[in-house]
Order: sequence, then C-alpha cells, then structure tokens
Amino acid sequence: MTLTEAYQAAHYRIDADPPIVLRIGQAQPALRSLMPSGSETGGIFLTACNPYSRRLRPAANARRLRALRRAVERLGHAWLPGRGLDPLGQWPDEPSLWIPGLPLDEGLQLARRFGQNALVRCGPDTVARLVWIR
Repeated sequence: MTLTEAYQAAHYRIDADPPIVLRIGQAQPALRSLMPSGSETGGIFLTACNPYSRRLRPAANARRLRALRRAVERLGHAWLPGRGLDPLGQWPDEPSLWIPGLPLDEGLQLARRFGQNALVRCGPDTVARLVWIR
C-alpha cells in the first residue's frame, strides 16, 4: 500500500460524545455540531506525531502533541482530541487534534512546522479532504 493509499484509507476519529469518524471523500453530517456557528472554514484534523511518516517513540510523540496543542491555543483556537487510525493495523494510532474554525492557511503552517505530510480539512459541507503539504 502506498503512502497516499494509507492516508486515504485511514479513519480520522474525533473524540467527541459520541465519537465522529472522518473518512476521506465522505461527508460526515454529525460534524456540523463541532463547527463554529456560521463558519465558512469548517475545521482541520491534524497531528504532530511521526513527522514525515517516521515512527517516533511514544514519549517523543506526546511532547510533539503537547507543543501542537499549545500552538493551537496561542492562535486562539479550541480543539478536541482525536486519533488517526489504520483500519489494517499496520500503523500505530496517532493522537491528533480536531481544530474547528482553523483556516486552511494556519493549518498548513502548523502542518509544516510539525513535519506532517498532510492534513485533513472539512469544509462546511462536512466532506473530509486530504490536503498534501509535501
């Protein structure tokens, strides 16, 4: 399986109550409850773990995720925890964040800063789209 196929097949779970699972190319109407009212930006699903798909130790990934949370908070955005999940079980779960209302340009900056290949963006239509960084 190529890297592109792996990202497209992944499940991107937002740990809301109840959890919401994003799938690339699919709408997730339940996501509207997690978007800012009247928002045209939707939201971004992003991790700081395993930069450029290089596996790091759990402690290193935890430090990176804490740094991402601080960066998001400094930008004035709320977030919900989430996880990137490999349905085939070949890649470890990646702790992640759902950041409602984060504009794409800020999401791209964060993804670059934390060495990510891609992020998941959901617009007001709630369709999950993969946005490649590199």
